[in-house]
Amino acid sequence: MSLSIHRSYERGTADHGWLNSRFSFSFADYHNTVRMGFGALRVINDDLIEAGSGFGMHPHKNMEIVSIVMKGSLEHKDSEGNHGIINAGEIQYMSAGSGVFHSEYATPDSDTSIFQIWIHPNQNGGTPLYEQRSFIHHDKTDKWVTLISGDGRENSITIKQDAAICSTELTKGKVIPIPKVKSGHGRLLFIIEGKVDINHQILEPRDELQITDEEEYTLTALSESKVLVFDVPMH
Repeated sequence: MSLSIHRSYERGTADHGWLNSRFSFSFADYHNTVRMGFGALRVINDDLIEAGSGFGMHPHKNMEIVSIVMKGSLEHKDSEGNHGIINAGEIQYMSAGSGVFHSEYATPDSDTSIFQIWIHPNQNGGTPLYEQRSFIHHDKTDKWVTLISGDGRENSITIKQDAAICSTELTKGKVIPIPKVKSGHGRLLFIIEGKVDINHQILEPRDELQITDEEEYTLTALSESKVLVFDVPMH
């Protein structure tokens, strides 16, 4: 058994007025030598962006970037000519490849809450890629739905890494198995909302559990809960 818990209050923080961020791993001015990522997973940022504000044009290179919009809407523009509005319930994917500039702004009508996720690719370079897709009509009740994967399974968004992001929305009392992973992979569970029990460990909103073995585990919802699970190679 190899479990490690990181509580919500242990995350890094930044408050810029227009942007309030919580960092699961070292990012920007938050630096923690023991929180540099989890295998290929480099960033989980929990951002609240003030309406009409955002990030001006800035560069990225050799990173798989996923934005999950939880509330409000996010406007994207990039140097490849892509332009889109990503609404709550939708996911944006950008493979930075050999290099791309982009901007991200909350639309003027409301504040926007997003999870921004960075995953190291399994190959550097290449043409930048962009995709956005709605998962609002996918039934996530008491089951895992694959949002992101390396092979596009279950109509998920395909990224350049043997990794996956799944989500579920649990009713109180529901018990479900945590997805298994292949040898050399780890699992990270992030509690978006609610309260769950995993192997007698109680996790609450924005808590994180890392699993670095291949044992089978179950998750019990102690209240209505929303959970993300990341499956990533650990090398």
